Amino acid sequence: MRRALCVGINEYPTSANDLNGCVNDAEDWGGLLKSYGFTVDFLLNKQATRLNIISGLFGLVIYANDGDDIVFTYSGHGTQTVDMSGDEEDGYDEALFVYNGMIVDDDIRKVLEALDPGVNFTIISDSCFSGTVTRKIRGGEGRVRFVRNPRVLPNAKLKKKLVPEEEMRVMLLSGCNDDEYSYDAFIAGRYNGAFSRWAINAFAPGLLYSEWYALIRETLPSPAYPQTPQLEGAKKHTPVFGLEESETPEPIPEPTPGPERSTWWHWPLVGGILIAVVVIAIVFTNC
Repeated sequence: MRRALCVGINEYPTSANDLNGCVNDAEDWGGLLKSYGFTVDFLLNKQATRLNIISGLFGLVIYANDGDDIVFTYSGHGTQTVDMSGDEEDGYDEALFVYNGMIVDDDIRKVLEALDPGVNFTIISDSCFSGTVTRKIRGGEGRVRFVRNPRVLPNAKLKKKLVPEEEMRVMLLSGCNDDEYSYDAFIAGRYNGAFSRWAINAFAPGLLYSEWYALIRETLPSPAYPQTPQLEGAKKHTPVFGLEESETPEPIPEPTPGPERSTWWHWPLVGGILIAVVVIAIVFTNC
């Protein structure tokens, strides 16, 4: 099985937080994956709620079996929030700033507990996870994908207890390191995340994760986009998305404008939704 969930949020409830390139990112990642036989579902803008994304992630994980390839891509704002579980040395959790709230790293770890060890799971995040929110932005030509959380101290220091890479259950490719911004960019007449644009441009079937990452780093960081993509995980020397060099992409139609392009409700997600509701209820009960 090859399945993916692609999330992109341009339009937030508060217009001051709006971005430009995130829906394009989601559709570009989805288009790439579709062309190699992935079944792709999208959550865009107001569909990208906390419950829908967590349910979608559970749907990816619980229906995947040994040898399957699954992918989750996220383009939107990132932030930090005060750690409520006590597992962060610096006192803060990194979070995806989704349409109606936050999905913290603890939420994602809950999802990964249900992952079959034999599943190849790639997470791609084109957003900011920065604690240095007072840092002066230098050089970038686009808007940063970061929302400041007033509950996080401006001088918060990122000092994490990191899981050893050999124990990671996923391959994680992110747009910047933990004290930088990811940029919403305008490149060749089109809005995209700078990272998503160059990562997709650099991709070819059969590349190992380490080789793909090296190609991305030839472009980023740059004077215009001073962000340093990161690659983490135990399978750096395996083919990206499980694709072999001999596989060729199939032509796919252009994304259909309007709500038809979002097909997340077609998933067999009853199990995922029920598990997500239970997990969220437990989290709020313990807060």
